[in-house]
Amino acid sequence: MSLVARSRFRRLKIAGGLLLTYLLCAHLLYGCRGPLLRMPLQTIPDTLVVDSGLTWAHQYAPFIYHAVDLTEGRQDLPTRVDFDGDLRGDNNWENLPDYTLPPVIYYAVLESHSHVFISYHIFHPRDWSWFFVGLHETHENDGENLQVVVDKATGQVVLLYTQAHYWGFVYPRPGAGFAPGEADFRGELLLVDELGRPDPQGRHAAVFVESGGHGIYGALDKCSEVHIDAQGVTQFTGAGMIFRPASPGVQPTEPAIVADQVVGYALESSRRKLWPLLRAGQLTGEGRLLDGAVPLDSTYLAVPVPRYYEGDRYSGPFGPDRGISPFALDFGFCAGTVGALYFDPAQRYRDMLQVPEPWSLEYLGAPFLAE
Repeated sequence: MSLVARSRFRRLKIAGGLLLTYLLCAHLLYGCRGPLLRMPLQTIPDTLVVDSGLTWAHQYAPFIYHAVDLTEGRQDLPTRVDFDGDLRGDNNWENLPDYTLPPVIYYAVLESHSHVFISYHIFHPRDWSWFFVGLHETHENDGENLQVVVDKATGQVVLLYTQAHYWGFVYPRPGAGFAPGEADFRGELLLVDELGRPDPQGRHAAVFVESGGHGIYGALDKCSEVHIDAQGVTQFTGAGMIFRPASPGVQPTEPAIVADQVVGYALESSRRKLWPLLRAGQLTGEGRLLDGAVPLDSTYLAVPVPRYYEGDRYSGPFGPDRGISPFALDFGFCAGTVGALYFDPAQRYRDMLQVPEPWSLEYLGAPFLAE
């Protein structure tokens, strides 16, 4: 072997050794999840905050078919953003073992003259993985969003939007009058009735949520790991639980991790609970719940939109603030448009799709501007 070849070989060995050392250290220092449960658990007794949109949100609340890990599955339970009694994001990883995790989904309703846009936010204190190499496989806090669009004239769900790892997808109702534009369709929309049976006239969109990373897809998507038969019987590729809206006024408690269990979830208003704090500048930044605010380019509303949850646990080279905020709905994750589907969905859908008529761009009650 020549001197040049030997030198290159030595450099490769050194680089390989350094990479291996980094991966090992990252896994040992940050990949260790620690305990998932420290008894006795503390329960936050605060009443959930709702608003006038609750009737719409409950009537069209999604059925969530959630993959879970039967041993690590406590990290797969959707819960309230203040499960530990505060609106801070940088202590949620550590606090998960000490507090109960009641199933809670956040909602926000915008009503135009022609349609109702209902955003839902699913929060988990941890995005987790069995192995960690420092490339954001795990991170403190995890949020993903979905949105249901209802035609007021018919009362039918006509469009489903879901979010998975910073990408947004849409699933139209057949014959509803939508056509691809700048954005394409992802797949077919599945609706279910009150018992979870597939029904074209059902009011509940069926969505699948991943274990670990918690990306959201339509239940018929190619990435979905659940099959729902005509009677509503489910079969997950692995293990899974079904989360459905609880009866109004019911305060669910943390469920056991049991395969195929049906669990009720409560609804809380993100507009009532979080928007006033965001507007006042009290929700984003170090020591608060959210971070990474970017401007929204909108003729309707000028507001900095936080993209991430605030965190302080190393997860990779792009920083500890990860997980998608309840306001960061869009087809992508770029400054200027992220948040458009939360604050001005009628205009954003018209920009990205061919929409049916009538399609009003005016909202009832001047939401956000009057609050």
